[in-house]
Amino acid sequence: MAGMIENIEEVVLAVEDQDKVVALFEDLFDLEFKDSWTVPADNMSVKCAHIGSTMFHIVSSMSENAVIARFIRDRGEGVHHIAFRVRDMDEIVTRLREKGVKLVPEDPISLGPSGPSYIFVHPRSLHGIMIELIWPGKKEG
Repeated sequence: MAGMIENIEEVVLAVEDQDKVVALFEDLFDLEFKDSWTVPADNMSVKCAHIGSTMFHIVSSMSENAVIARFIRDRGEGVHHIAFRVRDMDEIVTRLREKGVKLVPEDPISLGPSGPSYIFVHPRSLHGIMIELIWPGKKEG
């Protein structure tokens, strides 16, 4: 896929004790987790450090039945997914479908007519790692 990926946008680590893990990465690597937010739809808390142009997210569940809690129960703590920034969402989705790759959901989720969109490549298609594909949207001006 040379040329289709612009950047590693995010590396996302799923953990049980977010504060403890954030403190560890701050201590060991002198990272600063300046940004934090919640994703109510997924009952998820996110803390973010910036490493160059890549965001490093440490996420934890806010509910025992949420997606991150289930991930940790099934697979343990660790890398939840890696996100790639793509040049052209339609082109890469078409290519992956032609190659029989399972995408979740089936079509990219768009955050507005010219806004960002994203889709996940199912881990079964990539030897156990989930990849999120992110298209940042059209630049204004």
